[in-house]
Amino acid sequence: MFLIPLLLGALATILPPLALTALMAHNGHAARLHPQLPLKTISWFFLIPLVSLLFFGSDALSQVHLTDAVLGTGAIALIYLLALKAGARSNTAFTWATLGIIVYGLLRAYAWGSHLEPLHTEALNSAFEQMRQIQQNIDESLIQTTLAAVNKLWPAQWMITQILALFVGFILFKSFSRIDEPLSTRAFPAFYNLFILAVLPLYFIPSLRLYFFNALLPLCMIPFIQGVAVANQKIASIFRSKVVRVVIMILLLLNYITYILLTLIGFAYMWKSPLILQQGDTPQ
Repeated sequence: MFLIPLLLGALATILPPLALTALMAHNGHAARLHPQLPLKTISWFFLIPLVSLLFFGSDALSQVHLTDAVLGTGAIALIYLLALKAGARSNTAFTWATLGIIVYGLLRAYAWGSHLEPLHTEALNSAFEQMRQIQQNIDESLIQTTLAAVNKLWPAQWMITQILALFVGFILFKSFSRIDEPLSTRAFPAFYNLFILAVLPLYFIPSLRLYFFNALLPLCMIPFIQGVAVANQKIASIFRSKVVRVVIMILLLLNYITYILLTLIGFAYMWKSPLILQQGDTPQ
């Protein structure tokens, strides 16, 4: 069982989102065999990134990639497992792991922002240059406005990508470990909403407004996921066909206003759950 975490540790130094999803899925499979087994085998995940960080982490970019593997991937899966062991339900464990991504993502931007922002800017410029070549009559002012807005949100983009990878892994973990818990029937914990409310005052401080957006966007991912689950449940109560439900959800998500509405729905729905941690789920 140690070989797969070891290989995923190597993968995390190159593709952290894919490694996180695969690690969560592997942990779910291991948890079905024995609830304590993932905690015993996950230590092998950290071997290659830590050894590489010790011997090859001399430059800043190498440090970022290797630290992403250790703290942005392995530690996140470990937080999830430790929360389950402590008695939290799977939704609550996912919430703690998501907060781990956000905390690390903000620290990552603070520690290595001067090295990462130019790379992000270069990648965006390259992408928009390709768009210019494909569509000659594209609005140049729109490109510049979009570029200026997106370029400042690169920390949030990294966190959102990692949260989505964690969510896919979370679904696979529950599937492999046979935890039967639809998102629409059990809300994410309400205490998470307090973190969203806590960052709102930052908007009124001009010097911290950039931190506000980079923190708020990833924090809104859980309410958005909750809102999608609730909307899907309501649609399923009207339409039995899965194809129809998928088409309706796709049409809804094509409008950016829907993202805001689903986030607000999820935010409100989460208040239905108690603020305290509850007894954990046991794989069947």
